[in-house]
This record gives sequence, structure tokens and C-alpha cells, in this order.
Amino acid sequence: MKLSAAWLIEHAGIARGFAIPGSRAAISPKHTLAIVNSGGAAARDVVQLAEFVQMRVSQEFGINLRPEPVILGP
Repeated sequence: MKLSAAWLIEHAGIARGFAIPGSRAAISPKHTLAIVNSGGAAARDVVQLAEFVQMRVSQEFGINLRPEPVILGP
């Protein structure tokens, strides 16, 4: 069965634009499946947010999300 990861994330309580307090990494305001750097985020901020999202979805639905990283930049 195929499920929408975006639906799972949003229904686990993580809205577009969500950021862990104090972090500069956030869920994109345009697409739930993208993590963006809002300015000055370190790689650890991005990883921490991704792990938080995976944990919330796992807790809420018992489903383990597998990331498909696409790294953009210089």
C-alpha cells in the first residue's frame, strides 16, 4: 500500500513552516516534504528536524519514513 508522506507529516501535527524552536531549519511553507534553511541553519539543524518529523510520524502512525535526500547548492 502506498501512502502520502506529506499527508502523514501534516496529520502528525507538523504544518508547513514548522521549525523546532531556536532552529533555522524549517519545513517549507510551500511543501511539507521539503526542509529549508531559513538563514544560517547548520547541517545538524536540518538532520534534527528530519529526525523529529520521522519520530512524530512513527509515534502517530507506526510508520517509518525513509528520506530521499536531494541536496541543492554550490
